[in-house]
Amino acid sequence: MKNSWFEINKKGLQQVQHDKNKFFIIKELVSNSFDENINKCEVTIRKSTKQPNYVEINVYDDSKEGFKDLNDSYTLFANSYKKSNFEQRGRFNIGEKFALSMFKSASITSTKGKVIFKEDGSRSKSNTKLPLGTMFSGLIKMTQTEMLELIHQSKNIIPPKDVKFIMSYKDINRPEIYKSFVEELPSVTSDENGNLVKTKRKTEIELFKTNINFICEMGIPVVSTDIGFSINVNQKIPLSKDRDNVSPNYLKKLKTYILNHTSSDLSEEETKSSWVQEALENADTHAVKDVINVRYGDDAVVFDVKDHEANKKAFADDKNVITGGSFNSQVWDNIRRTRNDYDDFAKPSGSIGKYASPNMNGNSPAQLLDKSKITKEMKQVFSLAKKLHKQLFNQELNVEIFNEIGLGGNRLLATYCKGYSGSDLSFYYKTLGKDWFNLQTNKVKIMELIIHEFGHFYSGDHLSERYYDGLCEIGAKLYCKEF
Repeated sequence: MKNSWFEINKKGLQQVQHDKNKFFIIKELVSNSFDENINKCEVTIRKSTKQPNYVEINVYDDSKEGFKDLNDSYTLFANSYKKSNFEQRGRFNIGEKFALSMFKSASITSTKGKVIFKEDGSRSKSNTKLPLGTMFSGLIKMTQTEMLELIHQSKNIIPPKDVKFIMSYKDINRPEIYKSFVEELPSVTSDENGNLVKTKRKTEIELFKTNINFICEMGIPVVSTDIGFSINVNQKIPLSKDRDNVSPNYLKKLKTYILNHTSSDLSEEETKSSWVQEALENADTHAVKDVINVRYGDDAVVFDVKDHEANKKAFADDKNVITGGSFNSQVWDNIRRTRNDYDDFAKPSGSIGKYASPNMNGNSPAQLLDKSKITKEMKQVFSLAKKLHKQLFNQELNVEIFNEIGLGGNRLLATYCKGYSGSDLSFYYKTLGKDWFNLQTNKVKIMELIIHEFGHFYSGDHLSERYYDGLCEIGAKLYCKEF
């Protein structure tokens, strides 16, 4: 075309692409083949027998129609028929030109003829045709090491389900699908004027267990990922200008979806990975529960900032206590949402009865058991406790029995409060029950509880060394009867 606005300098275009990984060349050429109705795509990469330090790259597919319009092979930004099709990779009619610019010489032969790109920068056409398909052939400067690396990287391509893909005479089989699911992801399409616009669409996402993990756009690797799978998105992905990366928001959506669909399969080590940590921020509650349970155990508790002794008790009970620094605020918000769906999930230690510290200032005040319900057996236990307390500490003891106490669902057995002139011991009837107060049948349990509460004469902290030493002293005195 004469007097056109733009002219393309092939060498300049080549220089722009020079630092890129040459795998992009194969990706662009193979993408063009995969976008057609084909049964086979064959790539050969081999040292040139005629020109040292050069490599021949051939890409053939068996599309019945062949290259739709050979003019598109050298026209940048021609209106691509692939733009509006979510399940085709092409957008701008430019990717193959970037690839083409890297070659010393090349040709495209199809059912409609042949275009030859010459070493001097010119091109010509020929009536040479193929009865079926399209053949790209090019000569590119490349070392032996680069050639072998290119072949190796090309093996990461995931061919369509019904396409035979051959790389340098070896079949590249589609890996076995580990899991697939349908979710909504951002994509791109064209509007009525042919302009590319952002959109959202549900698509199949396939996961594969591979040695090297990539995010793939319909089988073509885009970027490596720290997620534990190769991820194949079966529609157009909104890509960077160089088509070699996705946006952080897109990546986060992928991580979240993948965690939602794989959470029950992850090992403890996998739950600690950075991608899982990020996905937990927006994951479904079942996935949050799965990850926390695998990582910390299904009986783990959350560190309670209002009840430090409860944290100590849980830890002493060999429970994992999840501290605040384990997750960021967004994950903690999601953990709390998960707790609403699963009552027994990751509760604060202080909300669990056997760990909670006594709180006599609850909204529901303690109510003494009606005197008419106090039995002879109860009075015998009270008398025993008073006698032992006087003998052990030379101090009077006031004993009461409460019907119940409002502690947000915590069920106490007994509480002890040390005083300067006397101490208080309280039993809780609703928890212990009437039959518990029987020295003939339950003396051991009665003595266990009394000794446990008397330990608080020395310290209020169950896990303190002073409390432990106090229990030892009580036991020794009782055994030796040194009062």
